[in-house]
Amino acid sequence: MFNYSKRGDSIGLVIEQIIEKQIRQSDPPETALTYQRLVADSFTELEAKRLISMVVHVELFRLMRYGEAFNLKRYLDNLKGLPDLPDADI
Repeated sequence: MFNYSKRGDSIGLVIEQIIEKQIRQSDPPETALTYQRLVADSFTELEAKRLISMVVHVELFRLMRYGEAFNLKRYLDNLKGLPDLPDADI
């Protein structure tokens, strides 16, 4: 767990739950594969989940700032690009 609930960060808690569910259910499978790849590349489980959370943050940012719908292709591309952090303005 990321411990967002201790800080009262409700959006962070939602993102944490999204990531946990995606990994657990392999939906999309790329999330679980990315998590496994990052852990195999010497990231801790927490670090891997935090990196994945950055990809979720990008989609939420684009939704809130530009009113865009969730973009699965961009999401998957950003997962593939980790550990390099995604750019929210692309």
